[in-house]
Amino acid sequence: CRMETIDEPFTFDNLPVPQDQLYDMYAVRRTICQMLQDRGYILSAEDSMELTLASFHERFNEKEHKNLTILAEKATDDEQKIMVFFPVADAQAKTRKVSVESVKEIVRLMEKESVNRSIIVVEKALLGHSRLVLDQEEEKKKLGNHIWSVETFLAGELKVNITRHELVPTHQVLSEEDKKNLLRRYHLQEKHLPRIQKSDPIARYYGLDRKQVLKIVRPSETAGWYVTYRLVALAAPATSIDDRKPQARPGFGGLRV
Repeated sequence: CRMETIDEPFTFDNLPVPQDQLYDMYAVRRTICQMLQDRGYILSAEDSMELTLASFHERFNEKEHKNLTILAEKATDDEQKIMVFFPVADAQAKTRKVSVESVKEIVRLMEKESVNRSIIVVEKALLGHSRLVLDQEEEKKKLGNHIWSVETFLAGELKVNITRHELVPTHQVLSEEDKKNLLRRYHLQEKHLPRIQKSDPIARYYGLDRKQVLKIVRPSETAGWYVTYRLVALAAPATSIDDRKPQARPGFGGLRV
């Protein structure tokens, strides 16, 4: 439920913003900041502190959408950067969809900051020419053997951080070394691991790529903790290790710790 309110007026993009919309803007940015930290990025001092509705109001009142843009670096490698954009449709536009020019400007800004990964938060899904601009740019980078990726999230998906929900178990992204140790320890190949689709909300939250592995820890009344692993795949397989009899891979589908 919404616990915070601000009595003072809030103006954004030269327009007055009602209380419910102000709260949504704040909630989306809070989730994005938490997401970046969970992915291992270092935020600015202003973004890394616990974001409140009052601090959001103070910082962004009478500002524009371009002021919401975030640039962050990986804690383990300052060469790995990410940008987050919050584009909006033109005021005169008939729909709430972001224009092609806005998307091209995002690509230009990424080039300027030497950033090869970004997140775009939009009200409506990118379609048509806007989506094509990103697809063409990604294909061009691939031909030059460059890693380049733009993720898109609907603002509505980010009003609540799904990983903070009490019913969602703890997720941990394994490093490549940890993944190798896991397979070696249990004498497994990648094909033996249960799958999670790359399009799964949790996989998207962590920005996972194909063949990365998630460690999932759930509380268990009988065993203390119940640990499972998931391999990121483009599509769900016909069967998974969870469908087999327990003795096929003793103790692996859920590890008691």
